[in-house]
Amino acid sequence: MILAMFSLSVVAVEDADTSVPSERDQKHSTSNCSLGPGQESHRIGTGPKPLWPWQIFESAPFNPPLLNITSTFEHLAPGLLFLTPSNFRPPPAAKEAAPIIVNDFGQLVWNGPNTDATNLQVFSYRGHQVLSYWSGVSSAGANVGHGYGNIKFLDTSYNEILTVCPQFGLTTPENIKYPCEADFHEVSITDRNTLIVGAYNATRADLSSVGGPVDGWVFDNLVFELDPQNGAILYRWSALEHVPINETKQPLQGTGRNQSQPFDWFHANSIVELEDGFLINARHTWTIYFFGSDSHIRWRLEGATGGDFGPLPTTGRFSWQHHARPHQVLNGSITLSLFNNYNSAVDNGTHQTTGLELQLLLPAHKSHSPKLLKRLIDPTRPIYADSQGSYQTLPNGNTLMNYGQIPLAREYNPAGDVIWTGQYGPDNLVQGYRGFKQEWHATPAADPSLVVKKGGDGCYIGYVSWNGATDVKAWAIEAGLEECRLDRVGEVRYKGFETSFRLAEPCARVLAVGNGQTLARSNIVCG
Repeated sequence: MILAMFSLSVVAVEDADTSVPSERDQKHSTSNCSLGPGQESHRIGTGPKPLWPWQIFESAPFNPPLLNITSTFEHLAPGLLFLTPSNFRPPPAAKEAAPIIVNDFGQLVWNGPNTDATNLQVFSYRGHQVLSYWSGVSSAGANVGHGYGNIKFLDTSYNEILTVCPQFGLTTPENIKYPCEADFHEVSITDRNTLIVGAYNATRADLSSVGGPVDGWVFDNLVFELDPQNGAILYRWSALEHVPINETKQPLQGTGRNQSQPFDWFHANSIVELEDGFLINARHTWTIYFFGSDSHIRWRLEGATGGDFGPLPTTGRFSWQHHARPHQVLNGSITLSLFNNYNSAVDNGTHQTTGLELQLLLPAHKSHSPKLLKRLIDPTRPIYADSQGSYQTLPNGNTLMNYGQIPLAREYNPAGDVIWTGQYGPDNLVQGYRGFKQEWHATPAADPSLVVKKGGDGCYIGYVSWNGATDVKAWAIEAGLEECRLDRVGEVRYKGFETSFRLAEPCARVLAVGNGQTLARSNIVCG
């Protein structure tokens, strides 16, 4: 196998000589302005460190990160990559914060709006594929680690069909009332077409069991099941009502004395439907809980001791973990996957971050020790991710891990070998809360974008893109001297997010071709 180091570095054709030729040279050269095969077109933007290189297009205003990719490009799972890069801490290192979709080669497919976003992913909702993501305000300073925002649903034409903006009546440390109050950690859809989200509510609590004041303050993690159509609350669960505060592993560190700095003792970061209840992961108790529809906890899996189960194998222990998900739920067993940070801001650099799959025998019992099915690491580059991260099992048996505050994603094959790595920012300066790989087919409602510019050799250069299109195979080109006199001059193959081509005449229109038909037309543009 040849291991390929790949980063997008195509220089657009406009970087050629831009001097203006004489009229005689122009007449001569335009006869050689053949359409050609077309080229992938973008420039690379750079700035003072620590800014990560970004892409620049002629036909679109986006500046997504340049992905540094290492891969054999063999045996990868089908699908596109769904990422949400943003700045993690100063100084800014991401040129743009926006949800993006890219392919295995790092080519942009869709660039969303400039916003802090998480959980960009594809769901089935009411029998249709939808693209969903959270956007809003992330907390900062002493209370960093949660958010207040909404959840958007887009159809396969990128029309916004729903914006779920929950109002839970939360108390916040600053007494700020946010327009939407869903936390950024979790967005999941149930088989009932309901929406699961969490929220962080500042509330009074007795902290004497952990060395704090009797009249202290904590963040209570709330779980809500909502009707996406109207935002109605169908179910509510409170961690504070069901879990003792002294299960926490998080030190007080001066918090909990007042409303302005509540103690973040639980820190729920994943919630998903499981049978007649929910599976919730609490980073600061090192525990994954299963509770039923009656809200009572049925079992705990704790990362150091095993909790209600027997002892974990040494290599299966976990802490400060994220993104717990159930798989192969049977009558007598369940498999759980999780992103094992094994590090935090108060416990960093201690263990290499791993991906784990554990099999649990049910019902929970101290005689049932969890079985380690999979432990994923890259021995050539240990990673210590203090926060965030995701673990996704893929349909072909591969696994995608996204490393949170280390802005890097890896695809592992079933044997545990790394077969694809993509980095999209500097470590600990750019973040991507979760990353997913899914199949997605979309035909944007907006028209393709076309720009025509005069080249330096007497020819014109066309640049075309169609933000979010997934099934374009070619661009049919119409050109002429005037807008009302266009003739078909040929086709060029789709070369990536932006394709450039040469023209002998200043006016053009492009037609997107895919699936044996014309999918859309751009406006007529004259350069």
